[in-house]
Order: sequence, then structure tokens, then C-alpha cells
Amino acid sequence: MLIDERTMSQAEHTGLFFKAANGTTFIGSATAGANGDGASFWVPGGLRLSFTGQEPRWPDGRQLQRIGLQPDILVHPTIEGIRAGRDEVLEKAVEFLSKQWWAPRWSSLPVLDAACKKVTA
Repeated sequence: MLIDERTMSQAEHTGLFFKAANGTTFIGSATAGANGDGASFWVPGGLRLSFTGQEPRWPDGRQLQRIGLQPDILVHPTIEGIRAGRDEVLEKAVEFLSKQWWAPRWSSLPVLDAACKKVTA
């Protein structure tokens, strides 16, 4: 699963469920750590305060709020990659997937094969 600082809220919950259910590998950078139902209220002076109304945790009790999902494979886009029109995070994911035991079956799927060729071209 590709993650970065833009991954938050329900996407973090989904990643948490995937990791707990089947050990999904996270590729990219840490998520926002901003999940849980939001609550807000108005205070004097016309200010609105917002905060998370839950304390989401990993199944083993570790904190997720403010920490986020941590990548198993850390990779960040670089200025050089962006200038060259490359998606280095996706490239790393394709590299990871190509080394899995089921990769020969995966690469035989036309849609995924075309996506890999586009990324690695």
C-alpha cells in the first residue's frame, strides 16, 4: 500500500485493517496520524476548535494518533525524479512486487503489465 503524509483519516484506518489482517507492506513515508472522528465547537471570540474524538490504536495497543502508519519500505520523491516526470514511490512498489513469489502470475495480467511497463520505461 502506498502511503505518505497525505494519507489520513479513513485511509489510515484502512491501512491499519490491512496490516492487521494480512501484513500489508507499506511503501512511501509516514502518514499524517490524523484519524478518528472529528469533533468541533465554537468558543468566545468566534473561534472554532476542532479535535479528534477517538483514540485509534493498533490491535496490540500501540498508538496510531499523531504517529501515523510507518512505512516498511521508506522512499520519498526527489526533486530530480519530479523534474524527470518519474514516480519514485510507485517505482519502488513495482520493484517490491516484482520480487514476490507470486510475481510471475501478477505480471501476466495485461492491465498491471502495462502499468509496470509505463513506470519502468
